[in-house]
Amino acid sequence: MNWFNTLVETYERVCDIAGVPDEKNNVLLPPGHMTGYTDVCVTIDGDGGFQRAYAGKENILIPCTEDSASRTSRAVPHSLHDQICYLATDKNKKTAYLDQLKKWESRHPKVGAVYKYIMCGTLTDDLNKSDIKTDDPKLFIRFSVNLSNGDLTPHLWEDKSVANAWIDYCDEESSGEKTVCYVTGKSLPAAAKHPKGINLSTNGAKLISCNDEANFTYRGRFNRSEQANAVSAEASHKAHSMLKYLISIRGRKCDTQAIVAWAADKNIDVYEPHLSSEDLIERYMKSEDAVNDNKTIEIHGSLNLDYSKKVRDLLNGYGNASELSKNIRRIAVIAVDAATTGRMAVTYYQDLNENDYLKRLADWHDSCKWHFRNFKESFIAAPYDDKIITAVFGEPKGEGYNKIKKQARERLLHCKLNGEKLSYGWVSAAVSRVSNPMSFNKQDGGWDKFKWEDAVSVACAITGKYFNDMGEEVKMELDLKKTDRDYLFGRLLAVADKIESHAMYLQAKKNGQKNDAGKRPTNAVRYMSAFAAKPFRTWKIIYEQLNPYIQQLNSNWYQRMIDEIMTLFSGDEYGNDNPLNGWYLMGYSLQRKALFDKNEEEENGDAEQKD
Repeated sequence: MNWFNTLVETYERVCDIAGVPDEKNNVLLPPGHMTGYTDVCVTIDGDGGFQRAYAGKENILIPCTEDSASRTSRAVPHSLHDQICYLATDKNKKTAYLDQLKKWESRHPKVGAVYKYIMCGTLTDDLNKSDIKTDDPKLFIRFSVNLSNGDLTPHLWEDKSVANAWIDYCDEESSGEKTVCYVTGKSLPAAAKHPKGINLSTNGAKLISCNDEANFTYRGRFNRSEQANAVSAEASHKAHSMLKYLISIRGRKCDTQAIVAWAADKNIDVYEPHLSSEDLIERYMKSEDAVNDNKTIEIHGSLNLDYSKKVRDLLNGYGNASELSKNIRRIAVIAVDAATTGRMAVTYYQDLNENDYLKRLADWHDSCKWHFRNFKESFIAAPYDDKIITAVFGEPKGEGYNKIKKQARERLLHCKLNGEKLSYGWVSAAVSRVSNPMSFNKQDGGWDKFKWEDAVSVACAITGKYFNDMGEEVKMELDLKKTDRDYLFGRLLAVADKIESHAMYLQAKKNGQKNDAGKRPTNAVRYMSAFAAKPFRTWKIIYEQLNPYIQQLNSNWYQRMIDEIMTLFSGDEYGNDNPLNGWYLMGYSLQRKALFDKNEEEENGDAEQKD
């Protein structure tokens, strides 16, 4: 149970923030507490006299017992705030609630005021007078107490002294059978039940169930389930509360799945493994480290900016070995998912020292990268995880897509942090998908060129990663001497694409029309799917359709480029009509980029001459 122990250690290091909500109302639970949504706030005075009530949902800190935190249909009251059936409308539940509240009401004047008020039995009448309906037995009430001594924290869920009073009471009353906790190694009362609600997307799901009715696997080997689990109530609370807090502030969710990366230290913040190179650098630039760092990288304003190199420099301490030696934290990454409404499981866990973690992330960003372009700049980066998943499996569709997406996210964690290789099936699927450009459509209809180009870059990134892992050299710039057949066919397709788009641009400019070359796909793009399957046969068709455009351009430059590429084919490779692999897509992308950069340089040169 390494993950359990890591969560306990993290809780103990950050326990000073327990019970203090952040700006988004996320809170690390102190012992004996849970969070829950309440419906109505009832305000009373210090003597238990009613003042006012108003409806309004709010997620608050609720003192609870081990039984009430995991209650279902049984009559088990919380310790202060609770449903109206426990406070007024159900006699048996109200009796149980008052019996429990009486045990600790003397420890805090505000709790005593709530006890007096509930004893009066006027709650339903007071709510009805306040135009609040009381027919729902699950109507959840929270309390606020106005003391006459100038107290500035009337809301009981915000008053830390109320929480501490309940914690002290629980510590004194703790009388469970002690056993050696397998997590802490201490002799402590064993946990009879474990919390639920770790992930709000799967509110009723539990990571651990140790009651005799649920844990069938223990029967025949132990008399009681706690003999097998041997987890103390203290450790259980700390681990579950820490995980719940981490998911709420750092969790990356998909349906019932949550993935969290954190440092088991006072400072839990760490670079998440799913970020793209661009996002990771942008996040660093907004951090306090960047403000105080005189080696901060200027990340904008240059053509073909290499974000991946900057990520490598950032994660490796800018090449300074002494910086790496300072990273002594342990980094943990966990994925949890709920197969049913009641059961949750840890589906992935890895912990390693920070140096190894950063090195593995740097290796990923350095080997799974490609050229991308947005409206501002051209840059080199490793793509965001969800972009990879979309490139491989397509756009989200149907309920089954979430299952595919969750499995793919975990698979990428294995590749990044465990050094496992990308599946060729993924590479083949991504290449096949982007080889069908006409399947990339805008929501309002028409070809979405920018979405397709982005998917081409993602497919090239994972293709390059795959061939890198296979020991093949993948260059980020066009290799004019590479004789690989697939690579050369990709270059030819890019030249054909450029010839037609260039001719359309010049024709539109001549006619004084708006250039629509980007909106209408070229014949090279239209034939891309057939080209990837039968390159020799399809190239002849594409080439025949190029003649009018070549003549229109009135230049031999493109023809010479085609001839130079043709001379690089060895033997009978040009006539080989077998399907192309991912090298063709990388050849296409790099040749296309080289032509684009050349045009941009020429345009910039013309602008400078005019100036």
